[in-house]
Amino acid sequence: MAIGIGLIGMGVVGGGVARILNERADFFKNVKGLDLDIRKVAVRDLSKPRAIDLPTDRFTTDPMDVINDPSVQIVIEVMGGIDPAHDLILSALKAGKDVVTANKALLAEQGDDLFEMAAQKQVGLGFEASICGGIPIVQTLSQGLVGNNIESLYGILNGTTNYILTRMTEAGANFDPMLKEAQDKGFAEADPTMDIDGTDAAQKLALLCRLAFRAKLSPSNIIKEGISHITALDIDFARELGYTIKLLGIAKAVGDRIEARVHPAMVPHGELLADIRNEFNAVEIVGSAVDSQVFYGKGAGEMPTASAVVADLIGLAEKRQAGVPSIGSALAPLPDAKLIPLDEVNTGCYCRFTVNDRPGVLAQIATLFSGVGISIETVIQHGRSESGTVPLIMITHDATEAAMRTAISRINDLSFVTEDAQVIRILHP
Repeated sequence: MAIGIGLIGMGVVGGGVARILNERADFFKNVKGLDLDIRKVAVRDLSKPRAIDLPTDRFTTDPMDVINDPSVQIVIEVMGGIDPAHDLILSALKAGKDVVTANKALLAEQGDDLFEMAAQKQVGLGFEASICGGIPIVQTLSQGLVGNNIESLYGILNGTTNYILTRMTEAGANFDPMLKEAQDKGFAEADPTMDIDGTDAAQKLALLCRLAFRAKLSPSNIIKEGISHITALDIDFARELGYTIKLLGIAKAVGDRIEARVHPAMVPHGELLADIRNEFNAVEIVGSAVDSQVFYGKGAGEMPTASAVVADLIGLAEKRQAGVPSIGSALAPLPDAKLIPLDEVNTGCYCRFTVNDRPGVLAQIATLFSGVGISIETVIQHGRSESGTVPLIMITHDATEAAMRTAISRINDLSFVTEDAQVIRILHP
């Protein structure tokens, strides 16, 4: 018996899903025993050319036609955005239909009632495609590593920022020209704000924390910092010190609390995450039984994302075919995460001060660090400058954010400091 599929959206990702279902139809039927039939597709423009040929009566401009079609058992939402996608998915779940979505913003920001409805109705809510594109990270955390307590995870979760930082490193360039290059090559949106300010990565990290630590948290509660302040000078000093700068999503279980943050970080050369280039994503997971594992691949794009959508679809279709009801969402109900506040986060830091080139500068800065209990691991100061100012680089040992902020505020007020300090945290896996 055929399983009816409904698509809400047939743009870039939806078109990729349709192509995979069309091209792999014989494999799914002969190997998986699944006859998957696209019964209804909601699009904005009926006249636009589509990825595959379907009878015209299968297209509609009303997404509710997909949900209300009794021949559709599984709904795939790839329209994007929060409204009206939220209400459409909720309606599909209420109707007892499985749902697959690539909509990370929706699930991270307003997903609680969707996960709860899936659990109540014992239907599936698949979202593999919403995190890291074609990397099967949801499957890994929910099934592959189910025998582990997840201790921590570190990830390059956003391909746009990784491309920009890679090109800044390779070209010795500053942020703005490399952002433009990323836009020209299609790796960055016309409005890249949610990528470069860390919002996209924070949304993905919120979902990963649900999976890894069985607790819910809002992306707005995740410590977040973007990459627009990173300069070519910082990248050069990072290289000299043995680091590469990456935008990371970091989450750790610390007792019964969770530390969750997104920010640029100095990653030591030799760590796998330091070598992830361009638009690729990677997630390093530390589990109690497996220790450290790294998952790497394309984090976005038509076909990697479509591949993840189809993976969820096949899993749900196999349950339908076997007549086995889904257990619903494993992500509801969940307790609120107990988050470690920013002041208590403990890291080493790279600090770049722009100072007047005169005696006693280093000693005064070191004294202010010492006064709040921060010790210095490394100092770099190169030569003299015609402008009369020089960069002074200090690497600190681990200290709390509260102590670091106090020290930096006092140092910025010194008469010989000509610019606010640049501070980048250091990753200690």
